[in-house]
Amino acid sequence: MTATTAGHARSWYSERRWLGYAGLIPFIVCTAALMFANTAAWREVASDTLLNYSAVIASFLGAVHWGFAAGANGGSTVARLRWGVMPALIAWVLLAVAPVSLAFAGFAALFGLILIVDRYFLPVLDGAYRQMRLQLSGVVVIALAAAAVATYGAT
Repeated sequence: MTATTAGHARSWYSERRWLGYAGLIPFIVCTAALMFANTAAWREVASDTLLNYSAVIASFLGAVHWGFAAGANGGSTVARLRWGVMPALIAWVLLAVAPVSLAFAGFAALFGLILIVDRYFLPVLDGAYRQMRLQLSGVVVIALAAAAVATYGAT
């Protein structure tokens, strides 16, 4: 590995790390607002924002499988394509028909499932990325579970 290649690899690892953790900000801020906001209006904004952001991120994580399938050959291509659309479809159902608290619980379960599927279907990912994803997903699941509790009984 040349010095340029090693520097590029460090830059890539650093970039994906800070971007990954920055992606937690909406989960944490919105969950905190749900738990501590003084007004129903702020809690509603936080709830809507968190539900929509959850759907976007779940869809993004599903789309990763389409990217891998586009460059792959073999038996897992069809499975990756099928799974790749599932997070978006599940998110759509949660947004469309689930009561708020149940939607948050559903998103918490969905992000746990996405992590499990990714660990199985994306074996090409390096150990540092897998560790980061475990941490990120853990925070997301905890935030969404807390949001479910905070909105329980809300209309």
